[in-house]
Amino acid sequence: MRILTAILIISSLGSLAKPIHLEYQFNNDSLFLRMLKELNFQDLNTTSISRLNAGQKLDSLMHFGLKNGWGENDFENEKNLPKGVLYTKSSDNKIHAFTWAVPLEKGSYQFFGQLLLRKKNKFRVQGLRNISDFNEFDALTQNKWPGGLIYHIQTNHFRRKSQYLALTFRPNGDSMQIKTVEPIIVGLKNIYFGASVFKVKKFNGQYFSKPPIRLILRYSSSVTASIRSGSKSSEIFIDRLGPMHGGLKNNYADFGPTLAKDILIFKRGKWLIK
Repeated sequence: MRILTAILIISSLGSLAKPIHLEYQFNNDSLFLRMLKELNFQDLNTTSISRLNAGQKLDSLMHFGLKNGWGENDFENEKNLPKGVLYTKSSDNKIHAFTWAVPLEKGSYQFFGQLLLRKKNKFRVQGLRNISDFNEFDALTQNKWPGGLIYHIQTNHFRRKSQYLALTFRPNGDSMQIKTVEPIIVGLKNIYFGASVFKVKKFNGQYFSKPPIRLILRYSSSVTASIRSGSKSSEIFIDRLGPMHGGLKNNYADFGPTLAKDILIFKRGKWLIK
């Protein structure tokens, strides 16, 4: 089984595969990690097509490795993660997220992600397919993922059920950047993004006629803005933003931090702004 697994990995890489000695077939964990690290999707000295191909091959290999049980022993040790791959997990150890961003042209990125989902003594792996256009009200799944770099998964409980929020960064070098507070619901077959867990009427300069199912912080690419977990699991701190040069209220490419912060508070299954 070990030998077969190594052969499958090599054949999946095609032209990237290198001849190996027979003894390495029995040490395929190390071989697998080495092959992952050879896929440099951040190399700006190559073309965007080459970087995208590397990102896609990494996506296939990560999915394969996680499904074959290498996640716990190899990937969760961050020293073994391929360069540029961001890893985080929920506090209850049930959701493990691996995300990365492939730089393309004009400051844009293509986002990739794999989720390792645990339930008791079972696990499954779900690939994520990025979309570029979404809003506060779109109900989405793993096939239409509001992609980005997931840097924290907030875990809360209400009436014996777990609720998860992914804090996600969607960089863009030449235009508006985005950070999101994204609910994750793990279904029997699908992963759902967006949920009715916010009791919010206004956010980032927008007024809502109905509660949004995700929060989107849009701001200028020339500044930084923060969404972070508080010391309590029931709090999330968010920089309050506004126009930097007295421009239009909804010109988010001109939005930057003010001196104020908003605090999301988890209360009775809903998130409120304090």
